[in-house]
Amino acid sequence: MKHIPYIFVFLMLWFGCREADTENPSVPISYEQMALKSEFSAGDSILIHFEGNITDPVHLVVSNAWGSTVLTPTWKDNELTFRFPKAFGQRAGNCHWALVKNGIIYDKGEIFIRPNPKKGTAMESYLGPQSIIAGKADFSMFVTSATDIYDNPLSDSTEIKYYYQRMDSAEQESVHLKNLIGWKNIHSTEKSGRILVTATCNQSNSKELSTLVNPAHPVDFQIAYKRIHPYADGNQIITFSTDAILDEFGNIQSDGTLVSFSITDTKGRVLQTIGTTINGVAEALLLHPTEAETWKVTAYIPGAAKSNTITVDFEAALKDFTLSLSENGRTLNIEEMQSFMGQWIPDGMPISISIHDEKGTLLDSKRTTSRLGKAQFTMSKDFYPNGSYTLTLELAGMNKKMNVSLK
Repeated sequence: MKHIPYIFVFLMLWFGCREADTENPSVPISYEQMALKSEFSAGDSILIHFEGNITDPVHLVVSNAWGSTVLTPTWKDNELTFRFPKAFGQRAGNCHWALVKNGIIYDKGEIFIRPNPKKGTAMESYLGPQSIIAGKADFSMFVTSATDIYDNPLSDSTEIKYYYQRMDSAEQESVHLKNLIGWKNIHSTEKSGRILVTATCNQSNSKELSTLVNPAHPVDFQIAYKRIHPYADGNQIITFSTDAILDEFGNIQSDGTLVSFSITDTKGRVLQTIGTTINGVAEALLLHPTEAETWKVTAYIPGAAKSNTITVDFEAALKDFTLSLSENGRTLNIEEMQSFMGQWIPDGMPISISIHDEKGTLLDSKRTTSRLGKAQFTMSKDFYPNGSYTLTLELAGMNKKMNVSLK
């Protein structure tokens, strides 16, 4: 219930605040405003005094960025004193007041509250993006905002000092607040690495932020290979590697950069293997072919760079092998599969056979792999009736035909 008079004053003020200063036609008041400063600093105690013959209840309506409130005075002799709430005295900007009695404005004015950095300054800082590309064309933007302890933005032209640590050099630069913020573009360097930035204002410091200068796009590079032997045994591994991949400024490419090795064989088939860089060098592995081949190898960093093309020759590891049949001709034995040093060809060498009838019609194709230098195919009576057939065997790039008579 005690708030009802304030609500009534607000309603009266709402309908009557557009009127010019008027006198109360029924009960005029006699007063004199005592000296009042036009400017204050945020956090100052703000009092407005009136002196005179004022006996009836009067109020002071105050409004600023926070909103509006109605103040009740304290009386001492013939002096009325209105004290601003702390929140209103801490908000920078224009603050309007009006002396009101019974909905009539008898006096009004305004004061200006300035930010108060003397009591302390708070800094907010932002930097982004946090990774840029070497070469001085790319940049991150460093943005700062300085406020007093009451969160009032400091005035335009307030100086903020920016500090940069680029590699082995330190730099300092001054910027000035404009429209509540200070900002500066932090351009990348030609050398990859990290740039540290911070700011100070009125002896208050921001947090340290950093942006990473990544290498620029890679330039073309060279590749090479290494292997234990040049034979196509389908068993050993060949390793392809790049030299150190750099950008145009000599920066080593970031670890994890994907490099794709594309291999074209003599039949036009394309193989592919991939590797990722560590300290700028990428390696990729591939099994030797199973027959004599010539590979053309080129490496790519998709959309960025490629390597030279190298040629890799493989010699046939298997020189020859023997074929033999069982008595009924239904089991074909492949034997004496010796490799380049007289050893058995590695287990797992793929072997295929094609079976044709007397008219040359392909009936079936079968596959198997070698074990201990041997392999075997069996032609069941359930699928192959007695008769003559032509067997074509393919192994390590060699083809042998045999005519058989199944019993």
